Amino acid sequence: MKKRWIIILAAVAAAGVIGGCSNPQKSGVSALEKGDYEEALADFEEMTQSGDAAEGYRGLGMTYYEMEDYENALESFRQAAENGAKQTIQMYNLMGICAMQTEDYKSALDYIQSGLALMSTSDGADKADEDLVQEMKYNEIICYEKQADWENAKEKVTEYLEAYPDDETVQKEAEFLETR
Repeated sequence: MKKRWIIILAAVAAAGVIGGCSNPQKSGVSALEKGDYEEALADFEEMTQSGDAAEGYRGLGMTYYEMEDYENALESFRQAAENGAKQTIQMYNLMGICAMQTEDYKSALDYIQSGLALMSTSDGADKADEDLVQEMKYNEIICYEKQADWENAKEKVTEYLEAYPDDETVQKEAEFLETR
């Protein structure tokens, strides 16, 4: 997962450099890649104050996510969305994971389903790799289970196994759900 979001951030930073954004974005991405979270936080925070709030908050979200500070990561991703960040499947996935980590399974499910809904758009279909989609569909099942919504969990397990029949973990989930 880390490799995937670093590539996304690097692409955003490259676009920012081409588009005339200041160096904090490039510096923040570089610091994040090196694991220098304090420097990354400072650079992305500077961006939130200096005109590119959406990407600054997205960078903060990525940094907090990597630090396993899921509450701050989720709040940063929300701020990114509120400040006009492009809605992406990857961002919704990270928001879903953050909400799951804070045991807010209802919100996690909303984020995951919003991300999956982007698959039906021309932009979304081009940018989601199959591993990401599979991860999100698996997390969707878990969210239903954590909310004790057995019927929807069973439905999603069936759909999942049609697409990914060799996934032994979800085969075990299906066995578990048959007892519910």
